[in-house]
Amino acid sequence: TEPPVIPTEPVVVVTDAPVEPTATLPADTPTETATTIEDTTQDVKFFRDEFDDGLDNYDRFIFKVDDYRIYRNNEELEKKSGFKLEDGTIQFNIKDYWLYYYLIYQPQEYDDVKVSVEVENLGYSASIASLICRYDEDRGWYQVMIDASGRWVLYYYDVMNKKFNRLTNGGAEVFNYGKDTNRYTFVCQGKELSFYINDVLSQTYEHKDLKKGKVGFSIQSPDTYTVMNVPWFEISEP
Repeated sequence: TEPPVIPTEPVVVVTDAPVEPTATLPADTPTETATTIEDTTQDVKFFRDEFDDGLDNYDRFIFKVDDYRIYRNNEELEKKSGFKLEDGTIQFNIKDYWLYYYLIYQPQEYDDVKVSVEVENLGYSASIASLICRYDEDRGWYQVMIDASGRWVLYYYDVMNKKFNRLTNGGAEVFNYGKDTNRYTFVCQGKELSFYINDVLSQTYEHKDLKKGKVGFSIQSPDTYTVMNVPWFEISEP
């Protein structure tokens, strides 16, 4: 079964929603380094992936908003995405509008989990990065989308009702604007969904529908080209 599609509504909306009081990110639980693909698949549940062993553990697909379709191994769209893995860094140079490139980590499912990613923006401020938790192709997933100006939206996709629900949104308190690097963290723990930008809590939201699933990240071009690098992705205990 292919993952459900995402609607065409704008991903990030400017709002005056207040940002929660500043809080620092909880200290990381020591994580293991995934030194081999075999170890990652069989034993390692929490680790930082610096992509030295390739991307065989990820389901990679492209979603095109303009035709509501999921594509895998599409040579034309892969070329437009400018996707490549070089020197341990995933690089995107997306030369198409509304092209969303997803990487979902396949070997493990998680209930309570913290996922983090570092993103270097080399393009426009509208370019988008996403973090995903509790991904279940039969039920849905939680996804927070962040543009390169520090604005973000948290969504819940309900597969059964084929509806992409906007839960909450806001803006970063601490952010490196323009062509710079930022760290994003998404914590899914019980009913609480917490989002951090550069280790500072932006907001916590409660939602009870999804209990467990896979995790991943995405780089997305809305109505602008997107040039972004991802040097690492981390899965850890909350």
